[in-house]
Amino acid sequence: MSKKAKSEAKKRRRAKKRAYKAAQRARYEAWKLAGQNAKSKRVNLRKQRNKAVRSVRHPLGPCGNVGCATCNPIHQNLPRRSVRRPAVQ
Repeated sequence: MSKKAKSEAKKRRRAKKRAYKAAQRARYEAWKLAGQNAKSKRVNLRKQRNKAVRSVRHPLGPCGNVGCATCNPIHQNLPRRSVRRPAVQ
């Protein structure tokens, strides 16, 4: 390729990129004005699904989590406290 052809191709690519970016800015501005720039439907549905998971209260019995301090209170699952332990001799 000649120098002229390369520089013309570069100019075309840059112009195409600028036009694409301008179109994207216009699109987002239109969404903003229409009030449609909220979270996606997928994110909202996932948020609704996760509301059913309760990590603190257990009204229906054990939650089934082996790491839960309420349902499975073994020493490893209990929160660490700053309690002084007796010295081992």
